[in-house]
Amino acid sequence: MTNDEGRRSFVVAVDLGGTQIRVALCDARGNIVKRLATPARAAEGVEAVFARLVATMRAVTDDWSRVRGIGLGAPGTTDPWRGIIFEAPNLPGMIDFPMKARLEDEFHVPAFIGNDANLAALGEQRLGAGRGIANLIYVTISTGIGGGIIANNRLFLGARGFAGEVGHQTLEANGPRCNCGNVGCLEVLAAGPALERAVQEALRAGRASQLRALIEDDPARVTGALITQAARAGDALAREIFARAGFYIGLGLVSLQHNFDTELFVLGGGVAIHAWEFIYPTIQKTFDEYAMPSMRRGVRIVPAELGDEAGLLGAAVLAMSNEPMNQ
Repeated sequence: MTNDEGRRSFVVAVDLGGTQIRVALCDARGNIVKRLATPARAAEGVEAVFARLVATMRAVTDDWSRVRGIGLGAPGTTDPWRGIIFEAPNLPGMIDFPMKARLEDEFHVPAFIGNDANLAALGEQRLGAGRGIANLIYVTISTGIGGGIIANNRLFLGARGFAGEVGHQTLEANGPRCNCGNVGCLEVLAAGPALERAVQEALRAGRASQLRALIEDDPARVTGALITQAARAGDALAREIFARAGFYIGLGLVSLQHNFDTELFVLGGGVAIHAWEFIYPTIQKTFDEYAMPSMRRGVRIVPAELGDEAGLLGAAVLAMSNEPMNQ
């Protein structure tokens, strides 16, 4: 290590979202030293978002001579080698945006860009539930379903950097239309909005449920948090909806296992974390029933440990090691 590398012992990690920009100054062990957040205000346009991003990054440290690199996780599709954000659905107008070049022009340190779910996988593998595991698949189950694949201690990116879109595997050929344009995707069957829609349809069809009192008999007021609350109170409909989601998630994990032969599945995101007790039993049962016996042996399915910090810490790991960018 050169003297300059020893002095530059920090990285700046960024989680760029459509609602919020989160920035952290992290040390060499992945500890967050300081963090800041600011609204993205995506409707104001790409350049306004970038200006807020730069301002927040400048505010997280006043000594950039100690920063060795920047790691940024972005939603949507990215070119992780050239650092281009091809498309970020929640950031209108951010198309073919040269984020790496723009950040390096601003801060004069190396910048590394990746898909946010891929970086969350990296964070969980290095600093969370997957520590010490060389092969794992991270799946986040929230408003959407995404993921990242670690193979032999390396983030698997695919030919163009798009690998890990685990929420868009087709599970029902005649299923509902997904936002991606496909039909029957895991995301449209088991993500948070899918659970809300299923409950709303059941209530409109006359199903009895404790949820009726919680929503004042207005199905439009159903939320994931209320479904979880009802499930904890023993509500049969809420538990049935979670079990159905667990079935589809389990099928998705079976397909991933048959393709990647992983050691560990780490499930994160709001649905997985807050409703674990209701979805996990069916996920495990489905996995055990449908996966090839030899391929399911010894495979574990566990909840994520890093919560909302997974992507931010994965960005820090990316900036420290730059390993995922090496082919």
